Amino acid sequence: MKFSSLTERISGEGSTAWEVHYEGVARKEAGEEVIVLSVGQETDERTPDNIVNAAIESLQNGRHHYTPVNGILPLRRAIARRHEELNGQQVTAANCAVFAGAQNALYAVAQCLLEHGDEVILIEPYYTTYPAAFTASGATLVSVPVKAENGFQIDPEDIIKCITERTRAIVVNSPNNPVGAVYTVEQFQPLVNICVEKDIWLVSDEVYLEILPAEERCSPSSLPGADKVCISISSLSKSHRMTGWRLGWVVGPENLMANLKNLSMCMCYGLPPFIMDAGVEALNSGSEVANEVCRTLSRRRQILVESMEQAKGVEIYSAVGGMFVVLDVRSFDVSGQEFAWELLNRHNISILPCDGFGRTGAGLLRVSLCVSDEQMVVACQRIVEFVEFLNGGGSAE
Repeated sequence: MKFSSLTERISGEGSTAWEVHYEGVARKEAGEEVIVLSVGQETDERTPDNIVNAAIESLQNGRHHYTPVNGILPLRRAIARRHEELNGQQVTAANCAVFAGAQNALYAVAQCLLEHGDEVILIEPYYTTYPAAFTASGATLVSVPVKAENGFQIDPEDIIKCITERTRAIVVNSPNNPVGAVYTVEQFQPLVNICVEKDIWLVSDEVYLEILPAEERCSPSSLPGADKVCISISSLSKSHRMTGWRLGWVVGPENLMANLKNLSMCMCYGLPPFIMDAGVEALNSGSEVANEVCRTLSRRRQILVESMEQAKGVEIYSAVGGMFVVLDVRSFDVSGQEFAWELLNRHNISILPCDGFGRTGAGLLRVSLCVSDEQMVVACQRIVEFVEFLNGGGSAE
């Protein structure tokens, strides 16, 4: 039997990049003492009680029926308020649509913006699901690599040079996943300007924005001209420890919201009301949880960097943003995939090879900061032992 060409566009390195992670999780669930550093969720933390209780109360009150496909009004109002608080852009509930997580929101936006013959510009390294999410529509991916020696920072001119008459969208992700780079007003404003001039969409993935220190936060949506072209995507996964709740959103022009509503109608027909009621509680409870996450990540980042300084031959890229530190092991005669599998097999540590994050991800590995301080110390010791083995310093067993 024949499958559609879509199945080819959603496969490839982006889908296979997670094999080490899934194997590590499976071994852990089977009782092995695996430390999982291959995913961006705090495995030692739980969703705050007030949010959980809001969902329970909602269920007990019979809130388990159909809902508006673009999200309940109280949630969209709460999203609009939080967006304005974080980004400075004035929006209303009419500018917001709710989805089953930021990943679902990204896919939906791509479906409404892109089609065969279009081009979408991505900054590389990019999150592993981006190619499938943005090319499933049939659009062509145009990659703009950034350099490690420049701190993985973007040069707006490099992006602008890649624009053609077929460019329909530019995608930015700040803080970046995997490398954690945080972009500035000076970097965003030229992109907003060119998008306005050439009628191009600027899609901003901001799922890690709220767990940045307040003084580091910057979104292109707040800049002059952005109202017409900028689409912001975020969720509660990182900021409120709600990865499994699958609650994300899109903020953008009202005409886009109408199209997203039509897509939601035929795609998922709305989210569970008790999940959205919990989301209202989360957004109305302020940034206390996000600030705590920020402090925790900062502390664990320091633990990892200090521990890995003795790992000869490994470059460490540690930016202020995101939930990860990136290791560069290109000085060794192993690929990122080989390094990750050997580390898992020999030392029960699961980290994510960045081969699926674009060509510039080859030889890089993403290490999550989302386990306890104690586990982070142990994990770093084991990584250092493995690096010493690769350097010819003895057994890695």
